[in-house]
Formats: sequence, C-alpha cells, structure tokens
Amino acid sequence: MSPTTTAAAPEALRTDDLPVRRMAPVQPRTMVEQAAEAVVAAAARGAFLPGDRLVEAEIARDLGISRVPVREALRLLESQGIVVSTPYKGMRLMQVTNRGVAELTRVRAALELLALKEIAAAGGGEARIAAARRAAAAYEQALAESDRATIVAADVALHGEICRASGNAVLYGLWLGLARQLAVVWGLGQGVRPAPAVAAEHRALLDCLARGDAAGAQAALEAHLGWHESFDFEGAIMARRTQRR
Repeated sequence: MSPTTTAAAPEALRTDDLPVRRMAPVQPRTMVEQAAEAVVAAAARGAFLPGDRLVEAEIARDLGISRVPVREALRLLESQGIVVSTPYKGMRLMQVTNRGVAELTRVRAALELLALKEIAAAGGGEARIAAARRAAAAYEQALAESDRATIVAADVALHGEICRASGNAVLYGLWLGLARQLAVVWGLGQGVRPAPAVAAEHRALLDCLARGDAAGAQAALEAHLGWHESFDFEGAIMARRTQRR
C-alpha cells in the first residue's frame, strides 16, 4: 500500500450509515431539578423565609441526598433570582419587599394580559384552554389538602397554562422565568383570601377566555390580582418570624 493510500475504516468503526445526533436525548427530571423544586416548596410553605440562610449540608440531609445536587440546585435558583449569594454570608433566600412585589406583579400582569389578548384573538374556545381548565380543577383539589406549597404550586401551574395557551413561546418562556419567584411571594400571601373566592375568580377568567371575551378576561384578571396592592408582605414576614420564636 502506498503512503498516499487511505485504508478503509474497519466495519465496526464506520458511521456513514448512522444518523447524526444533533441534540442529546431528553432526560427525566434530574435530582438537581427536584432539589430546586423542594427548596421553592419549602419557601412557599414557610419553612424558609425571605432572607433566611440556605445551608447546603442541612438541605442535603433533609432531602436524603448528597451535597453535590443541592449545590447545583442552589446555583440554578440563584440564576433565577430565588437565591442570593453574598460573600462571607453564603446563600440566602431572596428578599421580599412590598415595592419588589409590586414590580414583580406589574411584569407578571403585563405578560398574562398579553396572553389573554392572544388567546381571545385566536378565538378562544374550550379546546384552547383545556389544559388551563384541568389546572384549575387541580387547584381546587389542592385546596382540600391544606398544604400551602401544594396550593401555591397548583396556582402557579394554572397561570402558566394560561400563558402557554397564548401560543406565544417567548411570552411563556418569560413567564416561566418568573414562576419560582412568584411561588415564594404567593406562599407569603396564602390563606389571606377565602379559597372559594379565589377558585371562583379562576373559573370566571377561564369562562371569559372560552367565549373569546378579551375585555371580560382582562377585568377578571385585574380583579384577581388586586389583593397584591393592599397586602403587606413585609409585615407578613415579620409576623412569621415572630411565630418562630
């Protein structure tokens, strides 16, 4: 064989006939993601309050897992604004102030109002909001369990499905970026309003969307969000800290 001749690749090494994989296979929810959700649920339940230190070793012990996935989970939550890392002070849960909640609520409301308009512009209909209807039913079922974190998660899921129903992937992605911050905030206000009234507001909002009534849906959403304006989140945090003592 001359030096310029290229030998054929052994059969076992040939890849000509194999499809090129451009993306990695989808994996099930990782331990890191589950640990992140557990931290958010604990915050929604009140086990962690805004400003509390999040100790990696303690969280790992409580969850029964190693510290590595917990460390990665806290980094993930830091990227989402849920956790704040301060030099020499470690990781702490995000601070919650009345002003901060007002700003977060305005951004959240703008996204959801746009979602309502896009759903109505597409004609609305029960088929488009079917997932949101199921989420509303799950929320009402969660009320019977009386677990604050479960109720908050169901509420977040419902509003997420409304944004998903818009068909606007960018809008939905932005909403998901706020979802965990909202869960922490909503945990502080959980139980302030009568649960049947909240469930009725959900149904009224979805009924408007089913009819393609953009104005009615907007009015229903604004009424649904009104409690944020008068609720003292900072006072709620102080009251819960007092209860711990």
